[in-house]
Amino acid sequence: MKALSFLSLCLLICLACQSPAETDTPSAQDWLAYGGDQGQTKFSSLHQINPENVDRLTVAWTHEAPAPGISLQCTPLVIEGQMYAYTAEGNIAALDPATGAARWTFSPDSTHITTLMRSLSYWHHPESPERDQIMFVHGSTLYALLAQTGELVERFGQKGKVDFYNGLEVPAEQEGFMEITANAPGVIFEDLYIVGCKVPDELPSAPGDIRAFDVRTGELVWTFHVIPKEGEFGYESWPPDARQRLGGANCWSGMALDEDRGMVYVPTASPSFDFYGGDRVGMNLFANCLLALDARTGERKWHFQTTHHDLWDRDNASPPNLISIRRGDRLVDAVTLVTKLGYLFVFDRETGEPLFEIEERPVPTKSPIAGEQPWPTQPFPVAPPPFSRQGFTPDRYTDRSPEARAFVEQEMADKGYTTDIYAPPSLEGAVVTPAAHGGANWGGASVNPETQMLFVNATDLPWFFQLVDVEALAANNDQDGASLYHMYCTACHGPDQKGTFLGPDITLAAKSFPFQKLENVLLAGREPMPSFKHLPREQLQAIVFYLKGMEEGEMAPERTSERPSYQAKYSFSGYGFFNDQDGYPAIKPPWGTLTAIDLAAGTIRWQVPLGEYPELREQGLPPTGSYNRGGGIATASGLLIIGATYDRQLRVFSQETGELLWQTELPGASTAIPATYEVGGRQYVTVAVNANREAGFNGGYLTFALPG
Repeated sequence: MKALSFLSLCLLICLACQSPAETDTPSAQDWLAYGGDQGQTKFSSLHQINPENVDRLTVAWTHEAPAPGISLQCTPLVIEGQMYAYTAEGNIAALDPATGAARWTFSPDSTHITTLMRSLSYWHHPESPERDQIMFVHGSTLYALLAQTGELVERFGQKGKVDFYNGLEVPAEQEGFMEITANAPGVIFEDLYIVGCKVPDELPSAPGDIRAFDVRTGELVWTFHVIPKEGEFGYESWPPDARQRLGGANCWSGMALDEDRGMVYVPTASPSFDFYGGDRVGMNLFANCLLALDARTGERKWHFQTTHHDLWDRDNASPPNLISIRRGDRLVDAVTLVTKLGYLFVFDRETGEPLFEIEERPVPTKSPIAGEQPWPTQPFPVAPPPFSRQGFTPDRYTDRSPEARAFVEQEMADKGYTTDIYAPPSLEGAVVTPAAHGGANWGGASVNPETQMLFVNATDLPWFFQLVDVEALAANNDQDGASLYHMYCTACHGPDQKGTFLGPDITLAAKSFPFQKLENVLLAGREPMPSFKHLPREQLQAIVFYLKGMEEGEMAPERTSERPSYQAKYSFSGYGFFNDQDGYPAIKPPWGTLTAIDLAAGTIRWQVPLGEYPELREQGLPPTGSYNRGGGIATASGLLIIGATYDRQLRVFSQETGELLWQTELPGASTAIPATYEVGGRQYVTVAVNANREAGFNGGYLTFALPG
C-alpha cells in the first residue's frame, strides 16, 4: 500500500506540472483504434518505457493458440481495461491486458474467404456503455458484437450480421468466385461505420465502393462510387461501361478520420486488372487516389491521384496519417500518405493543397501492347525526397560478391530488361525498383505530433514482372503439375512447398484441403496470392494433383458450380523478386529500411537498415536490411517500436538518431503493427506473432513490460 500511495503522489505531481496539452487523458492509456487513434498516428503519449530502461523489457504474458494457427496481422485494441484481438484460431477474443487471460471468445462463421483481419473497430454507445460494440468484417460478413460479453448485437442487421456484398454491384452468380472482404477495419464516425473492401485484382472483379453502415441497425447509409456512374465527377476518365466490366479502385489499406472536421481520408488501389489498361483507357478516377470525403454524406471534398492510369499495381497500400505541421508562422492540419514507390505526399487536410511542390513529369508512353495508352505524365513530389531507391541502374547492382555482380550484369545484358519505374508492361518483361510490394506497404507510417517527425519502414528490392498472353497459356497444357508449380508458385511457396518470406508453408493445407477446395483457392486467389482463373482448367487441376501427391491419371471430382466467364487478354508473371544466383537481392543493400522524415522541413533526418540475414552477418557483412511487412509505432518517450521483418526480431530504435536501442528474438515473425497501453500503472507492448513450426510456436500474442 505504501508503494501505491507513493506512486499516486508522484503521478499527481507530474500531472500538476504538465500543461493542458501535455496531460494524458484516460484514453491516452489505451490503444483505441487500428493506428492507435482514428487519425492513424500510431503514436502513444506514454513515457514509462524510455531509452534509458528499454533494454530491461521482458515478456509479461503470452497468448498462444492450442494448435498451429492462421497468419496474424492484427493490432489489438485496448479500451477501458479490456483487450480485443483476432486470434490465431480465427476467433475474436477479449483478453485481460495485464495477463492475457481470455474473458470471452466469439467464433465467426466459417468461410472460404481468406481473412487477414488487421484490427477491429469500437463504437461507444452514447447512452448505454454496456451496449458498446466491437465491429469487424470476417469473410463476407460484417459483424457487431457487444464489447462486454462478445454476444451478437441482435438489432444489427440479421441478428448481428450484415452481408458484406450489400451495396456492391456483384452479380449473384459470381459471389461464390469473387471474394469480397475487408483486410483493414473501418472507422467510426458518430453512428456510422465507414469501411473499404478488398476485391479481386484480376477480372472478373467489382468496383470497390466506399460504404457507410449504421452501427445500430446495419443499414447502408451512403456509398461513394470509386468508378463513377454517368453524371458523376470522374465518369469521363473511364470508358462508358467501366462499372459493368471492370473493378478495383478499392480501399483495402485503411483510412483516417478527422472527427472535428467530419472528414474521412481514403487511399484507393489500382483498377482491376492491375497490369493491363487497354480496356480502361483514361486517367481512371478514383483509382490510386487519396480521397477526402464528408464522413456524414460520402460527398467528395477533394482528391489527389498518385498514379494515373495505373499499370504497375501501385495501390495506395498505406493508411494516411493526420498530423499538424509548422509552416512558417502557422500550424497547418495536414494529411500524409506514403506510397509503394517510396514517395511521401503531404496535403492541407482542409483544401487538399500540397504542402510541398509536386511536379507532373513526362514518363514513357510507348507500349508494345495493342490498345494500351499509358498516361503521358505522372506526379513526382519535389520534397521530401523518396525514401526508397527509384530504378535499377548499373551503379545499384549488387556488390555482395564479385560473382553475384557478374551474374546480375549478365542477366541484364542477356535479357535487355527495361528498368524505368514507369515503363509500360510488356510480354518481354521489366525489372522495376521499388517492387509492387513497396517501398511502403500496408504497415504505413507512424508520426510524432510533438516533434513533427514521420517514421516509415520500406522494402527496397527489384522485382521482375511481365505480361502473359492468356491464349498462349494453352501451349503449356501438356506440362505436368510439378513444372507448372515451379513456373507459378515456387517464388512464394518455395520448391519444397514450405514457404519463403513471400508466402506461407502450404504442405499441410495441400494435403488436407479437398481437391475442389484447393482448386477454388487457385481460382479465387488468397491475399497476397493472385487469382489463377486465367489458367486453363487442365493446368489448374495439374497443379492440384501435384500439391496433393495424386497421379494425374486419377479422376478429378466434378465441380458443383461453373467458373465465371471473363474476357481477360493478359495475366502477369507473378510477384517475383530479381535475385542473384544465391537467392539474395540483385541490388546493393539496404534491402529494407527505416526512415525518419522531418515534416516541417521536408527532409530525411536519418535512414537505417531494417532486418538482416543471420548467415550474411556471420560472413562479416553489416546489416543489409530485408523484406518487411507490418509497421511501427512511436512513443512520446522517443522510442520507435517495430517487428515487421522475417528474421523474427522485435526492435526498438531511437526516434532522434535511428540508433538500435534493444532487440529480442520472437518465436515467429511479427508481421503486424504493435500496440502499447497502460494498465494498473504499468506500460505494456503487445505484438502479434505468427506460427513457427520449427520453434514449436502456434501463433498468438507476446506482451512485453518492464520488470514488475
